[in-house]
Amino acid sequence: MTDSMGAIVRSAVVDSVEEGLALLSGTGLPNQLGAALPLPQFSTGLATAPRALRREALGLLTQLVVPPTTWAVVHMPGGEQQLYSPGSYWLWGLPGAVVAQWVDARRQQIPVGPVEGWSADKWRVRLWVIVEVVVRNPVAVAAQSEPLMALAAAARSAALRFMEQHSHAQLTGLDGEHGGLDAPTEAIGEHLRSDNALAELEIISVRVIERQGDERQIEAITTATVAAAQIDEGRRVEAARHRARMQDIEGQAALSEREHALRLAAVAAQARERLLAQQSEVQQAALAARLEVVMAQIRAQVAEIAHDEQLWQAEQARLQSGWERTQHQLLGAHEADLQLRRLDAQHGLARSEGKLALAAQERQHTYGLALAEAQGRIAEQLAQQAERVAERRAQHEHALLELHLRHEALVAEQLQKLEYWHAPAADSR
Repeated sequence: MTDSMGAIVRSAVVDSVEEGLALLSGTGLPNQLGAALPLPQFSTGLATAPRALRREALGLLTQLVVPPTTWAVVHMPGGEQQLYSPGSYWLWGLPGAVVAQWVDARRQQIPVGPVEGWSADKWRVRLWVIVEVVVRNPVAVAAQSEPLMALAAAARSAALRFMEQHSHAQLTGLDGEHGGLDAPTEAIGEHLRSDNALAELEIISVRVIERQGDERQIEAITTATVAAAQIDEGRRVEAARHRARMQDIEGQAALSEREHALRLAAVAAQARERLLAQQSEVQQAALAARLEVVMAQIRAQVAEIAHDEQLWQAEQARLQSGWERTQHQLLGAHEADLQLRRLDAQHGLARSEGKLALAAQERQHTYGLALAEAQGRIAEQLAQQAERVAERRAQHEHALLELHLRHEALVAEQLQKLEYWHAPAADSR
């Protein structure tokens, strides 16, 4: 018996020494040791119950494993508390028992409800709320017995206070101005954040997931709403019928006004056409009269030109007869000279041949000068007469051309006016 006890003690000592040497040499695996620990069970909803840590290496070492999304609050033998984040730790040389609590570091969604209370106008109302929180002070949360129950009680109290301050219509959303879900969530959230008993928790958000009013009030409001909707619908139908009748009347009035305007436009177009026809007849008569006057002026000018032609021809004949008489006179003078010479030869006048030749030359020269002077006058008169006739012809031709151009302009102007008068009549049709 003594040998067996000694063997057990020796085996325990050997195991402890080997474990200590492995830890000192770094060959130990704390994570493998800690992996065998069970996951923490949060008995209060946010923290586990206090639990003593197992000692190793003859009681000199204590292993602490903090899983992810948790904190560890370690109660030292002297009453001191230390906070550890996720990881694996070895605690050395602690003289007494080491107690630890694990605190949940995740976000928690705490449902609260149904919260049933009375509205300001004394109707029953129910609310279902979800409060999203996270631990702010793990040490304080570990010291509390029921932190989530305190949170739910504070949320119920805030919800009941909000119900008592608002009417049934505002709480159930029947009042469009105050019926939103933001008002109760803001009120409950502010109340929870200002509660000193919940200072160890951080209130992230508050959501109202459902609300339910008094069935009698809802039924009465629904009946009244349906009746009001039916009345409004009847009013809208009657208003639509009235608008349809008014539109028919306005359409008939517009159609009558349009027909009246068309009749007036047709009468105005007919009157305009008659006026245009009369104006056209008057313009044509005036144009014919002006054309007759122009033709009379042209005939008078033609007669005047013919008279001038006759005068010019008479003057030409008179000049021609004068020239012929001058020629006859010259011929007679020549014959008289011959007769005088014969007479001189017959009477035997002894005159010198030189005097007779000189006298004959002087006479011939005189007659030649007279004939040349007469021919020059006749040529000058003919040139002046031809120049006057040419000027008269040019003047008459210019006057005829102006009359012709004026006549064409008048005709084009009348045609343009006729087209301008006929264009509105065609548009009115």
